[in-house]
Amino acid sequence: MVVGAGAAGLATTAALVSAGQPVTLLERADRVGAAWAGRYDSLHLHTVRWLSGLPGLPIPRAFGRWVARDDLVRYLEAYGDHEGVEPELNVTVTRVDRADVDGGRWVVRTDAGDRSAERVVLTTGYSHTPRRPAWPGVETFPGDLRHSADYREPSAYSGQHALVVGAGNSATEIALDLLAVGATVSLSVRTPPNIVRREAFGVPSQVFGIALKHTPAAVMDPLTALMRRVSVPDLRDVGLPANRDPYSQFRRTGTVPILDTGIVDALRSGRVKVVAATESVDGPRVCLADGSSLEPDAVIAAIGYTTGLEPVVGHLGVLDERGVPVVHGAAEHPTAPGLHFVGIKAELSGLLREIGIEARAVGRTLAAR
Repeated sequence: MVVGAGAAGLATTAALVSAGQPVTLLERADRVGAAWAGRYDSLHLHTVRWLSGLPGLPIPRAFGRWVARDDLVRYLEAYGDHEGVEPELNVTVTRVDRADVDGGRWVVRTDAGDRSAERVVLTTGYSHTPRRPAWPGVETFPGDLRHSADYREPSAYSGQHALVVGAGNSATEIALDLLAVGATVSLSVRTPPNIVRREAFGVPSQVFGIALKHTPAAVMDPLTALMRRVSVPDLRDVGLPANRDPYSQFRRTGTVPILDTGIVDALRSGRVKVVAATESVDGPRVCLADGSSLEPDAVIAAIGYTTGLEPVVGHLGVLDERGVPVVHGAAEHPTAPGLHFVGIKAELSGLLREIGIEARAVGRTLAAR
């Protein structure tokens, strides 16, 4: 049984069917690729088109070098049709339990009743559940305050002062969206991010991520720091000093680098102003870590997501302290044989590419058994 009909679920199901395995694919939404379809309108892949296709069907060249959100959703729908994948829609999985003491089968509990399976593959995504803002006093803010998961497009923010909280790709891309409609934009940052060009010297940064995937942190930290110095201007004077251990930070937090699509120029020109971390809210005032405060018209909290796996499999001992599986692809945790995870980790080599690799590995492994 496969849970989740996004890119990982579609690719895994296709790989298992190709290997001759009977598969049931469950999806909580009413369509495939729903997680992608629900993101903001201007979203594009940061991985290059020719390294982002799923096994068996390349992404069409007509979709361009950096694939737009709507084109990616169309591709996922076409992929499901091409591979003959027919998910059961509007079925939410709430928990996975062992069916017996020997761990030979699993019970998948859903809002439509319990299901039994010999093997379960969870493909529900690394960015599944929004991490909602919990600053003291957040409920007192009188203006528009929302998580980036609830942001779609910027027209309502024209002429307003918008505070974007976060230092990831969503935060910087939403900040650029808001600039385009004449908003005044502040960017609240706690930990200065690692920033890299989406491509350098004509080569997508993903290519470097693939080539250096197995390089140890002792080598990667100085190497990635050097790449930033060469390709990205010094941003200390605008409040974003470079990290000394960018790769180690990525491994600790799972936060991928910011792929620059214009934020560096916006910061250097002063069109986006970096402010200190958000600590609390007091009515219209947003209080910052340096003791200062702002009174923005709107706050967009681009503060990330969790995997959402704790209620489902947290009791099985298969997650780390961040709620991320400790095994991936064909690998199985010794205490949970028959339970697999595909596409639920952050990689510099590209999520969709890694999904294809993990899905094929699951197909091969289960076929061999």
